Amino acid sequence: MGVICHRISFLFLLIFSLLFPFFNAAAAEYPNAALLAETEWLSKNLNDSNIRVVDLRSSASYMKGHIKNAVPFSHELVTTTRNGVKGMVADKEAVEQALERLGISSNTKLIFYDDADSKWATYMFWVMEYHGHKNVAVLNGGWQKWEAEKRPLSTDIPKVKAVSFKAKIDKNKIVDTEWVKNNINNPKVKVINVRPDKDYIDGHISGTINIPWLENLQGAGVKVLKSKDELMQIYDKENSIKKDDTVISSCMFGILAGGTYFTLRLLDYKDVKLYDGSQSDWVAKGNSLKAGKER
Repeated sequence: MGVICHRISFLFLLIFSLLFPFFNAAAAEYPNAALLAETEWLSKNLNDSNIRVVDLRSSASYMKGHIKNAVPFSHELVTTTRNGVKGMVADKEAVEQALERLGISSNTKLIFYDDADSKWATYMFWVMEYHGHKNVAVLNGGWQKWEAEKRPLSTDIPKVKAVSFKAKIDKNKIVDTEWVKNNINNPKVKVINVRPDKDYIDGHISGTINIPWLENLQGAGVKVLKSKDELMQIYDKENSIKKDDTVISSCMFGILAGGTYFTLRLLDYKDVKLYDGSQSDWVAKGNSLKAGKER
């Protein structure tokens, strides 16, 4: 009986991998496993023409060595300062122009990585979903994990032909200060502040729930996402954030919020949004902050 079950399981995985070529065995525990790329899987798929790996580190770091076929890109190309608030997502036309250099089509699987605990990779994940490109993933552990595993590096710069990118804005992925003011007291709306505890205590938007981004990760030098059960313990069990809630991820400017946005998407929360401008925009529009812990 055990042998039969083993064979059935093996056959299921084989069929699944053929039907879903971007399947990651190690990431399979997460409901939306395709959003998380593992280093082992990526190392075996680097020559796939339908995959575009994007390096979000500094230009100097990229030139010293990067993952084979990875193209360099800067988050600064898709962010702007608006009404004195920096780090807000740039206008649609500016983002379209910036993304042209990636040479992608709607079928291209984008995989982002950085060397900043996935801060920029997860933000770019949100940027792409907000602009209508759904075929996107984050490399678990980022550059640090790839390097620690001594995987091969390249100094070659791939030649990528620019392709026109036409964004399809998904307004369900973003909120602004007015929306937060009007909805923060709704019991079915949960606004998460992902900044570190100390920053939250110094001042935050009243009614927000403090779950620092780094609580989603585990490890010392190399940080990877915690297991599905550990993450659900944090969000569902400890903070009563349910999958049928509308969940807003916020921080100081809206960048770090991308991390929690990504985590909740990976866990298959259905209605997750990012607060563009976040706390900085809240203050810029004349609203006050509250100090200390709320619970």
